This record gives sequence, structure tokens and C-alpha cells, in this order.
Amino acid sequence: MTAAPWNQQFVLHTSAGSIRVREWGDPAGPLVVFHHGTPSSSIAVPGGWDGPSAADVRLCSYDRPGYGGSPSTPGRTVADAAEWSARIADACGADLFAVMGTSGGGPHAVAAAALLPERVTALCVDVGLGPARLGFDAASRMVDETVAEIDAARRGENALREHLGSLGPGTDALNDWMARLPESDREVLGRADVQHEEAVEATEWAVHGIDGWVEDDLALFSREWAFDTDDVRMPTRLIYGGADVLVPASHGEAWLELIPHAEMHLVPGGGHWLRDHEVEALRWCRGKARAAARSSGHVRH
Repeated sequence: MTAAPWNQQFVLHTSAGSIRVREWGDPAGPLVVFHHGTPSSSIAVPGGWDGPSAADVRLCSYDRPGYGGSPSTPGRTVADAAEWSARIADACGADLFAVMGTSGGGPHAVAAAALLPERVTALCVDVGLGPARLGFDAASRMVDETVAEIDAARRGENALREHLGSLGPGTDALNDWMARLPESDREVLGRADVQHEEAVEATEWAVHGIDGWVEDDLALFSREWAFDTDDVRMPTRLIYGGADVLVPASHGEAWLELIPHAEMHLVPGGGHWLRDHEVEALRWCRGKARAAARSSGHVRH
């Protein structure tokens, strides 16, 4: 197996610390800022490592604080994703950019879109957690393991650390969830290239133990989100798997109620790993970004 084909990686300073950023794909393509899942790192990108190049986009992924190359910053919020996204775009020299988020990164992408409506050209939520702090019960239709995790997060950091710590080290903590996956997810995860990429991802997200996971859960389930979905005015696509047991399609339906102009794409029989549909989603982002750049007169992507 080859090494991950990112173009470059760099560290950006933020108001509360720093984040590691990786750039993938076509440096001349429209910029897409990607918000990874929970737990995960910037090594995981839509469509796999070759996805950004196949879609002809310039994709920047980053480690949320507490994962991979980004030190922990206790107290971070979902809304902080707007600052991180803007700093990434500024570093890339991009006035306009699209955002995409998967699983626990979904709300972070929505936050960036809502708080940066003049800069974000398109929003794609890929099997993203529903609006847990905006009136939606995120525990609804979730498997028992996730319900217990959400309950622990709502009870505070000590309870959450005790709960996550009891699940086992590293990827062992995910075993109960993995045992519930539908056949479509098992097929994707059985591919040699996916297994390699997942193994590298597992070594990265756990560099700081469970710090990133803890901070994600506290931000998602117990801290205020501090943004308004009425400010999401750009083209929006919601992609969910009909057989997903980790983030059911009901979460996408909840986003659709708050963002009624969004397109809802349901993949029949699809699970949580919609890898085969993500390159097309990136191409959709590319098309919307280029259209916005033309209409606004921006010369940069």
C-alpha cells in the first residue's frame, strides 16, 4: 500500500491553539474544507485518499483539537469550526469555498456555513449527526451504544471519560458499534485499500487518547452550538444511507426541516460508509463553487 497522497500539510494557529491541516487533490481546483467524523482525523477524506483528485477539487482536511496533529483545546464548540474553516481558506488564498462534513463533522460543516454565509458556496452533510442542540433528539433511533454515549456526554466530562474509557483502548472502543453494521458497510470495509486507510486513521485519532472524542461529544451534546440555520442560504446537499445504524436517515430529515431548500439524497441499502457516493458529492461541491465564483466575479477559487 502507498502512503497517503496529500500535497502538503501545515499547522495553523487559532484563537485557542493550533490545528494541523492537510491539502489533497488539484491545487488549482475549487477549495472544499472537510470536517472529519468522530472519532477520526484529517487522514480520512471523502471518497478515500484518491477521492479529491478524482473530483478535481482542492480539499483541505484538518484535525479537530484533540485528534492527530492538533493539541487539545478544552471547551471548544461546534461553532469554532467557522474560525477554523476561515483560517484554512485564508491560508489557501481562497475568498470562497465549499464545506463538507461527515458523521460528527456534519454539524461542524453546518456551523461554518451558517456563520460564514458570504464565503461558503456550498454545504454537503454526509451521514452527519442531526441538529442535536437545535431541538432534535439525537438519541432517537440510535443503537444502545450511542444512546449510552450521548447520555454520558450530557452528564458531563467526568461521566463521559469514564464511559469512553470503559470501552477499551483505541479501535477496541468501537467494536460494539462495528458488530451492528449492515452488509453494505461490511462490503466497503472489507476492501483492501479501505482497510489500509482505516488502519492509518485509527493510529492517528488516538494519538491523544480519547481527548478528541471527549471534546467532540461535549461540543455536540452538551455545549451550545451558537449558530442559526436560517443563515444557511447556499446550495445544500444531505446524503444518508437507508440502512445506516450509526447515524440514521432521520438525522438528515431533521436537517431538512431546518434547511428546507436542501436536497436530500437517500442511498437505498447504504450504511455509514458511503465512499462510493462521496466523489460525486465533491463534484457537486466543485460545480456549485465554480458557479458562485462566476456570479460573484471572484477570480480566486
